[in-house]
Amino acid sequence: MKKNLQHLSTRAAGPDNPVWSRPARIFGLLVVVLALALLALAPAAWPSPSPNPGPGKILEELYYQVDVFVCRDAVKAKVVFREVGPGRYRAELNGHSQGLVSMLSGQWEGGLSTDMEYSQGKLQPLVHREISIKQGKKRVMEYRFNYAQKKVELWKQEGGGDMVKRWETALTGPMYDPLTFFYNRRLTGAALDEKGGESVKFQSIPYPKPDEITLRVGEKTDGGRKIMLDLGSRLFKDERSQVYAILDSEGVPTKAWTQVGKFGNVDITLLPGGKRLNKAEMTKAASQAQARRD
Repeated sequence: MKKNLQHLSTRAAGPDNPVWSRPARIFGLLVVVLALALLALAPAAWPSPSPNPGPGKILEELYYQVDVFVCRDAVKAKVVFREVGPGRYRAELNGHSQGLVSMLSGQWEGGLSTDMEYSQGKLQPLVHREISIKQGKKRVMEYRFNYAQKKVELWKQEGGGDMVKRWETALTGPMYDPLTFFYNRRLTGAALDEKGGESVKFQSIPYPKPDEITLRVGEKTDGGRKIMLDLGSRLFKDERSQVYAILDSEGVPTKAWTQVGKFGNVDITLLPGGKRLNKAEMTKAASQAQARRD
């Protein structure tokens, strides 16, 4: 199956990235890879590094297992989608390393979190966070969308310090983080309507350079729809990443895989259980909330 998708790959120069130690970059990539696999659309509890992890009604909860090279079940990951107010939502993707991988990565855990608002038939990001915890030290990058002033700001926090503004850039046209894009595709059914050979491009959050992400749609099989994502690497300078995935009938990735440099494959598998999003119920409530605001 992996071999059949290789012809979809592309290569190009990517954006700059923060300087991390190589083990931290590798294990930090795992949760990012899963988030990017979810772009295509998209178990005991463990500590969640996302801020305010508990509020709101849970509308969806998905569990994933990540195998890293020869280490099976090296990372557990969880996707949660919550309603936190009328027409307001929070999506979270959290993961933590375990076993040998946990020891090698400094007990790494991390995640993505996005606060969104339903407006004009789609979700738009308000605040997107990227969080990493390694050896007890927390690092937060927070992207704040200001639609009135048409700009995006990056705020950063290291350890227990204050949030500090690092830069801002113009907000020109639709710009999406992985979680917002994933749930928009799920809600509209776009992930189910496409045909093999089609491609979709969109503007991702700059880091700080702009990055256009390309989704290439493969054939539909008994196991689901094949897709490939091509994007700039957040973790390795001047490299591109290709993420392959299989989507089920609801547009949810059941399998995803990629290769990290010369180190080998990372394989991601959807685990049984969890809770699926009722799209009709959610969009009806969101539309009613927007009508009341208007």
